[in-house]
Amino acid sequence: MKFEPTLHKLSNGVTVILDPMDLETAFVKISFKTGSADEKPNEYGITHFCEHMFCKGSKRFPTQKERKDFMENHGGVCNATTSMLTLSFYGRIIAENISVLIDVLADMLENALFKENQLEIERGAILDELRRAMDNPDRNMFNFGMKNMFNFFVPNGLLNLGNSENIKSFTREQLLEFAHRRMSAKNCVITISGRIDSVTDTIAQLEKSFAFLPTHDVVQDFRHDYTPCVQHCSANKNQNVKLDIVFPYTIPDTFENIYINKCIGAFEDFLRRELQEVLRNQNGLVYGLRNAYYGFPNYECAGYGTETAPENVARVVELMAKTMARVYNENLVTQAELEKMFNLSRLKDADFLESSKSRNDKLNGFYRFYNRVYDFVESVKQRKSITPKDVVKYTRGIFDTPMSIITYGADFDADLQQIWNDNFKKDS
Repeated sequence: MKFEPTLHKLSNGVTVILDPMDLETAFVKISFKTGSADEKPNEYGITHFCEHMFCKGSKRFPTQKERKDFMENHGGVCNATTSMLTLSFYGRIIAENISVLIDVLADMLENALFKENQLEIERGAILDELRRAMDNPDRNMFNFGMKNMFNFFVPNGLLNLGNSENIKSFTREQLLEFAHRRMSAKNCVITISGRIDSVTDTIAQLEKSFAFLPTHDVVQDFRHDYTPCVQHCSANKNQNVKLDIVFPYTIPDTFENIYINKCIGAFEDFLRRELQEVLRNQNGLVYGLRNAYYGFPNYECAGYGTETAPENVARVVELMAKTMARVYNENLVTQAELEKMFNLSRLKDADFLESSKSRNDKLNGFYRFYNRVYDFVESVKQRKSITPKDVVKYTRGIFDTPMSIITYGADFDADLQQIWNDNFKKDS
């Protein structure tokens, strides 16, 4: 399947990327480069609250049900989401009705009513969403890790959702002021993946439909220092202990460093498979491993996460330390291993090429982060050109930065810092 996206700019500065696909549907996403990480303490949760209100009625569709019925009658759905970095509105529709989806999304943003009675209804729903999320171990662990490593957290609440004190206090005027201040044509990226019958007509419609967006600058400035730590958050209702071991990135995640970071990624993929083999297949201590991420674009930590019984935590950290050191010291990433990983990645490539949502998300995120259109062919070419020599070259020093261990769940009796120090031995 072809991958030939094109970049366009609307007259007010909105970035548009069109990604034609041989499908019978189209996926549209409008993202603003603003999120919960941009909020001040008295605003924690406000981006997410605004997201809800944009979806709860407009002049054209006074209720969410009316919009939903209209979309379904035209073979489409739409929704929205908030992250630490973005506020996004998106939808999918049968291709001949793509103009309907564009109009509906534009109407949501331009003509949202933010009605007082609906605001109170959403206030209750968001408070319930917060209560449910605070029972989620993954959400709590991430919040705990961000607090201890970056001093970034929501007191008595969660990142993205805020806390009950703020949620109960937001006014209509406060929500509208925040939305108008943080949403602009200059920080807006629109991506469309799927069947696009006429590029000219689509751009013309977007030009008209999103002309209402203001054109002021919106700055994202993430200044959070990293503090290495080994910290446990006690949650005794959990029988297992969730465990993340992470290191700060050594190479800035810039466009120019993409190949270098692909080499590091190959090392990390191999290491993850070795950890899985040792921890699960050889010792039966865990069910599986996952990647773990904390931080911000200017300072991100990455590593591996798992969970195990309290009595196994010390042994798991010991084996992780020894395995990481062994893979690093012995340069185990051979050409055969790289070829195996590349061949496996072709399955993921096929999934990516065949999914309008996956392509759309990649194009949208890549442009927001690097200010460039994602080049799938070049990405594959770079992955295929990785050599064992380059893996060694670019991974030297990745464990020189101070490690952090975050645990969440049942209590245990082990000095994880000392266990790590005793078992992670790098060759000089």
